[in-house]
Amino acid sequence: MPFEVDAGCPSEAIALLKKRLSGFETEQGRLSGLNYKPGPRDVVITTTPKAGTTWMQQICHQLRSGGGSSSTGDMSFIEISQVVPWLELAHDQGQNLQDAQPVVGGGGGGGSDTPSDELRFFKTHAWADHCPPFVRTIVVIRDPCDVLLSFYLFFEGWFFEPGTLSIDAFADEFWLARGVPENRMQNASYFVHLISWYKRRKDCNNDDDVLFVCFEDLKDDLEGQVKRVGDFLATLDPRYNHPKRIQVAVHLSTYEFMKEHADQFDEKLSKLARNEACGLPKDAGMGSSKIGNGSSGHGKLELSQELRQKIDEKWRKVVLPVTGCSSYQELRQKLAEECDKKSSI
Repeated sequence: MPFEVDAGCPSEAIALLKKRLSGFETEQGRLSGLNYKPGPRDVVITTTPKAGTTWMQQICHQLRSGGGSSSTGDMSFIEISQVVPWLELAHDQGQNLQDAQPVVGGGGGGGSDTPSDELRFFKTHAWADHCPPFVRTIVVIRDPCDVLLSFYLFFEGWFFEPGTLSIDAFADEFWLARGVPENRMQNASYFVHLISWYKRRKDCNNDDDVLFVCFEDLKDDLEGQVKRVGDFLATLDPRYNHPKRIQVAVHLSTYEFMKEHADQFDEKLSKLARNEACGLPKDAGMGSSKIGNGSSGHGKLELSQELRQKIDEKWRKVVLPVTGCSSYQELRQKLAEECDKKSSI
């Protein structure tokens, strides 16, 4: 795992968490992913952890595999990262990023039935400064309170035992302690990750290279957002906004469908490959899925007022000067207005 920032004198629980995480990625594996040379049809999905990575992996893979004349999509994978590899962890999981990505039922949708010419998708948690230069990037963002709560619950029962670490300590000594990476073995904070990609999008001066998608918009209007993703990918391959592909991707990316197939979205590949290197039992965390309860806004209800204030302060310090938005809600509204304006042109 990337080296975590030393926040002073961590509690015993945080020290143990960081020790375990230090074995999650090897330096060779992480850097081989960050040094990857993308091809002209390679697309990356980037998020801060627990902001909608898995959901977007599924959407993109089903857009890719849902175009055949008789295709109903592809659920033949063991776990989603088998078909949409994680850049930083692929090497340590025995995956070669240069290999062809498995596609079942691809092609079609207004084009050839040969899957080998489909787009290739990857995921990363890297901020813009460390990410390889992909021709297209999909950035998924989510309310920071919900991200924090989801991240805490995801690690609970995997990297730390229930009842040994409070969410306030997790936030203060781990999540909020992150900032601007000092080297490529560190992950950016939620806030730095967000502004790095916001700046990259503005540098591009259009949405042809970088697409922002809000987790909450996926929840409120899945079909509309899948169409947005399809239109974005169609700038590389015009088949990707074909109605057949959109229909298949929407159906296979609903909360209900993914919850029913939760064991294919449970991070089992990384757990089986890296748990023992982290000092954990090989089956640690195997009972948990990355598909939560399908709700938004729960973080504000669960987090203390003091913790919410710390998050707001961090937002105003880091994100406001770059985006001009004093809250996540304002940023979401701004992005929606820019999208509406572009659609009306």
